[in-house]
Amino acid sequence: MRIKRALTRRLAIANSPTMPNQLPFYIHENDPPAKREILRAAMKLLSERGLAATSIRDIADESGYTNPALYKHFASKEELALHLFETCHQRVWTSCAAALASASDFEGKMEAYINQLLELVDEYPEVIAFLSDSARVLWPKAGPRVRRQTMISLARSLVAQAPQMRRRASGVAPSLVAASLQGTIEQLARMIQVGAVPGPATRWKADLVALFKKVVA
Repeated sequence: MRIKRALTRRLAIANSPTMPNQLPFYIHENDPPAKREILRAAMKLLSERGLAATSIRDIADESGYTNPALYKHFASKEELALHLFETCHQRVWTSCAAALASASDFEGKMEAYINQLLELVDEYPEVIAFLSDSARVLWPKAGPRVRRQTMISLARSLVAQAPQMRRRASGVAPSLVAASLQGTIEQLARMIQVGAVPGPATRWKADLVALFKKVVA
């Protein structure tokens, strides 16, 4: 059964000329087919079950490849999970940093930043869930570059540019506002994922922008 599943996946990849454009951002176009499927399987299971409840055998079974095939690319489940964590975090951070840089004024930056995060929630819900749920375990193990590029620092840089914050007219600490912004979007993503709040996430953009304008007012 496992061999049949692996063969089916390989044929689908081989017969899909547009596959490079369909790759999720945690898979590199130069990754071989086996590694791609292992990464897809790992992301699916880690986002659904969490790191502790997912075994290397689970990932191998889900991918359609054997344990030795998985170990060819990653020495352990922890190495695989950390690779996914660092890759996803850097891609999310880079896209959100670019969104901030795309506007010159505070309101434009806030709209661009919130919109980018919400688009990521819609396009890669499993990535956002994985990053949020596994940060406590994997963040301390991440490399220096990843640990320098924090989402809270991006949010803090945004909040610091609010006119009220610059004038120190707001009685709320910038770090608290930044944490509230990130936490609200993460919680919204969870609620959409479990069906407690209707999606897509981008439908809530205007409400979130209005809410945080009030917070910094």
